[in-house]
Amino acid sequence: MGMLNPSIEHGVYQYVVTLHLLKALELDRRQADGMKLSRIWNGVFEHLSKAAEREHREAKRSLKKQGCRIVLEELTPERNYHVMYVVRGYEFHCSIMPVVLKGKCEEKLQELLSGGRAQPIGP
Repeated sequence: MGMLNPSIEHGVYQYVVTLHLLKALELDRRQADGMKLSRIWNGVFEHLSKAAEREHREAKRSLKKQGCRIVLEELTPERNYHVMYVVRGYEFHCSIMPVVLKGKCEEKLQELLSGGRAQPIGP
């Protein structure tokens, strides 16, 4: 089989990064509850979460449209995030180290905060 379609690989990275960004935003939002300006911060977190959720849904929709199905998501014993996905009957694997995933989430958050488009995620 030839090389995997780069847009599918990109879509898998988008899916993983936006999923983890949503989780991180929720954890951060809980921490903001004790802040003096928590009402404002909660509004900021809600806005960012909605934007990340839109991008996550779009990544899922795009993958489905391209015939990609994610069949496994797990944390490995080495703490890497592992995803197994199937495209046209072929199985593919993607493993992301925590430090890389955190950096990609930070890039995506910066992009959402600036309201623009930053560098693409993934390979």
